[in-house]
Parts: sequence; C-alpha cells; structure tokens
Amino acid sequence: MRLVVGITLGILSLGFGSFSGCTKKSEVISAPSPTPPPGLDSSPAVNAKPIPSGTAPAGITNQTFTFRLPGDPETLDWNRAHTSVETWLLTNLMEGLVSHDTKMNVVPALAESWTKSPDGKTYTFKLRPGVKWSDGVGLKAQDFLYSWKRLLSPVTAASYAYILFDIDGAEEYYTGKNSDFSKVGISAPDDLTIVVKLAKPVAHFIHIPTFWVTYPLRQDVVEKFGTSWSKPGRMVTVGPFELSAYDLDSKIVLTANPNYYGERGNIREAVGLIVKEDSTALTLYETGRLDFLTDIATVDLKRLDGRADLQRFPYLKTGYLGFVVDQFPVSSVHLRRAIAMAIDKSKFAEFLHGGQRSTGGFIPEGMFAYNRSIGLKFDVAAAKKEMAKSGVKFGQKIELVSTNWEKNLTICQFIQAELKKNLGIDIAIRSFDHKTFRAQLELNSFPIFLLSWSADYPDPDNFLSVFLGSAGNNRTKWKNSEYDAKVLLGRYSQNQKAREKLYDEAQRLLVEDEMAVLPLYNEPILALINPRVKNLRINALNYLQMKSITISQAPGRPEEIVK
Repeated sequence: MRLVVGITLGILSLGFGSFSGCTKKSEVISAPSPTPPPGLDSSPAVNAKPIPSGTAPAGITNQTFTFRLPGDPETLDWNRAHTSVETWLLTNLMEGLVSHDTKMNVVPALAESWTKSPDGKTYTFKLRPGVKWSDGVGLKAQDFLYSWKRLLSPVTAASYAYILFDIDGAEEYYTGKNSDFSKVGISAPDDLTIVVKLAKPVAHFIHIPTFWVTYPLRQDVVEKFGTSWSKPGRMVTVGPFELSAYDLDSKIVLTANPNYYGERGNIREAVGLIVKEDSTALTLYETGRLDFLTDIATVDLKRLDGRADLQRFPYLKTGYLGFVVDQFPVSSVHLRRAIAMAIDKSKFAEFLHGGQRSTGGFIPEGMFAYNRSIGLKFDVAAAKKEMAKSGVKFGQKIELVSTNWEKNLTICQFIQAELKKNLGIDIAIRSFDHKTFRAQLELNSFPIFLLSWSADYPDPDNFLSVFLGSAGNNRTKWKNSEYDAKVLLGRYSQNQKAREKLYDEAQRLLVEDEMAVLPLYNEPILALINPRVKNLRINALNYLQMKSITISQAPGRPEEIVK
C-alpha cells in the first residue's frame, strides 16, 4: 500500500472462505466475516464503552487527542492518495461501504448489508438510510459512482486506479478503449443501492471497498472548488471527523463530525502534529504534548524496551529495496542478484530494535501464502560469482534514495557498509523529505530505492499486484508477462492451495530469478500510548480508529497519569 516508515507472529492464514466460493443462493451479509487467526487481533487490552455522538461524560477535562505525522500529506484527495502519511487522516475523515475490525473481519460501514450472487460476480450493497455528509446533505449511491468513475479516469492519474480493474469494463474505461462509463459494471438502481459486476469472481473482492480510494465523493463539491476541494472549509466528509485546519509543516486538525451516523468515544478534536525529527517527536510524547507515537527512533526503542506504555500491534508490511531495472548498472540481473546475496538481513533486528524479522519473500509473515523458504540467502561467495557475471567493476558507484527518516537512513547505512565490504560497491545515499522523495520515485531518478509496502487489504494479491506491468505503484519499470499471468490466475482462483502455488511461483520470478525487488524485513507496529488514552484500536493495515478512543484525564507526562 503505501510508503510506510511485518510481523513477529507464526505463519497464519487469513481464510475468507465465505467470500471466495460459489453458493447456491445469494448470500446476505450484515454481520462480521469469519474470524481470522487470533494473531492478527489488535484490539486494546482495555475497552471503554462508546458514547453516542453529541454527548460527553461528566468530568472530562480534555477531549483532544494528539498524534504525530512524520511529514505533510502528499494529498488529502482520497482518490489520489497513496502513502502512509495520509492513512490515519483519511480513515478517520471518511468511511467506505465496508470496513475491517481489529481482527480483520469485514464488517458493515456505510453499507448496512450486501449480497453476493451464486456465481460470485455480482455484489449488491444497501446503504444505511439517513447517513449525512458533514454539511447535512444526505449520502447517496451516486456519490460512490462519481468517486469510482473519477478514480478510473486517466485525468485523475490515480496510482490505485488498477484496484477496480476486476470490475467489468473498468480497465477498458481507464485505458480509453471505452469512453462510456455506463458500460462499466457499477450502477445505482436507486439512492440506497449500489450494484457491482465483476468480470470474473475474485476471492478477495469484498475487501476492496474498505480502502480509502473507493470512499464516496460529492460531485457538486469537486465541481464547485476544483482541485482545492480537499482543503479545510471545502471538504465534506461522512466519517467521524471533519477537516478543520491544516497549517503546512505544522499541524492538521480534525474535529468531531456532528452529523456522523455512528457511535464514538469522547474526543472532540484530533490534532496531527507534523514532526519530522524522531527525537523531537519523542520529547513531545514524554512531555505530554503527544498522546500517540509510532516511528520511534531505533536508539530510543532500545531504551524504551519493557515500558508499559510501549505497545506492539501486528502489521502486514514488508520493507524492501527496489531496482529501476532499465538503469545502469542495476539493469544487470546478475548485479541485482549479487546485491541480494551480499546483505546479511538477519542483522536488522540487532540494530533496529523494533521486532524486525528478515524475509526473502514479498508476501509478509502473518498473511496467507507467506513462505519463508522463498528468496536468495546471504552468501558472499555466490554474490561475488554473480558480480563477476554482471561485468560491473570493483568500486562501482551506485545511488540509493530514501526518505530522511532516522530509521531509513540507518538501514541505508547498513546496506552501504555491507555492499562495500562484500562486493566493493560504493553506495551513495541520497535522502529527501517525504514529498521530495515521492517525486523522485515518480521520476525514476535513482537506480535503487528503499521503500516498504503495507497491506491495503489482507490478501497476497495486494502485495504481488504491485509489480504487475500495468500497476500504477510499480516504480521498478520491471515487466514480466509470466509473472502477470500467475498473479492474475491466483486472483481469480477459488482454490486456496492453487493460489498458494501460483503465488510461490510468481514470487520466485520476482525476488529470485529476476530480482526486481529485494525484500528485507517484516515488522510489527510499536507505539507509545499515553495512559490517559483508552480503547485505542489499530489493525494490521495500520488503520488507527480514533472514533473509539476515550480520554479520561487532562494532558500530562505518561509517568504522571493515574492508571
């Protein structure tokens, strides 16, 4: 999913059987999907009873929740957003047809129920009646149609347009083969009904409408304000919060949406402080000015280990090196393979202190089809042989680009030292702030980049489809028709064992034979949570559910809060 700043569980399987097989009659769903394995349960240890919107319990002295953003969001236009900086903002400003709970069950959100046809190709969603946007206008099915049409429009240039390509006619509309959106398999028979027709049954499709790019959008607002529709005072939302203020390079303020249909805790304001330095962010937390902090500096994680306010949550994430395969010298597959075998990935846990586990495959630990045997192993002798085949000389200089976040720079410096020691390659590290880094990725400015991918939905397709030849998030310029065929066969197969075999074969092409990307590690979410914050929920997709939070005391240093 997203550029993120993994998981230390045993091998788990996310089986969503009720959504993948054909049934004898249409299936009506208005309750949670089957419970996944307990290892992905990220529910809080203490649960506070939510209160209806518009009420507050007596004695509350402060109702502001503060959290850290590591940089400015690239955009708050949810059709176009594609990085982790936007995640906590968009998933609290908006909601989709369905959502995930902390156990990764699919549960109703803006749709109160849905049915799936016996052939698995048609989904019919029924919207909750009476849901209103933050300006009081009623939510309509047409708001989803407009959003999905805009997502598929080439003019929008959305990185995630491909996520809807399984809908009948969607890819043809995106590529311009068909300019008539009425021929795309999305329709609204009435104001409260949305019908989605797929070209083929897709095992994981019910997870797609949980993702922010599919959230509804008001056509009248976009047409009135143009590209500035997502600014405070113009954006309208249907989630538990609305956008009140955005001070560039300083803070983003969300306030409780008075028209929100659901229940929530007692916070009336959520403030995202934009803090680029990890050490500064930790100081703000320890002095009581931040309630919630992730992306903690590695040196501080070692010191904080064992503290009660440092909590661990499962995370479906893979950190990796990407190669722009048409740039010299990484245009040589032998050099890419040499680099892969010259880095001792087992060392990451020793100096990152964040529960990292080395990995060879792109599918993360904790997800169905994870296979620890996939990937090239650390082998300096074999790496030198591949280096010799590449024709690249000792002392070759190669540029590696990354964000300037402390952890990423630490990883880059380790890779730099490993490749110098084992292959004689001189790695030049180029680091930028988040926005500039993203721009450099788009331009393919450097031959190697450090990035990570976290799940948008809990299925291997979300990881392997990133490197399809047509994917908007593929920054490597690598294309392989055999790989594409295997990933797509896995997507449409209703047989779990067959899918697993196809994903193994596809991964071996990606990370062994052609080494387009080098998976490095999986890791959990480590977060500091002020004891005054109760009922905080964050799932394995890194979705922070602020609406559930209850705050019982005024701000203060974590050690001073009465537990």
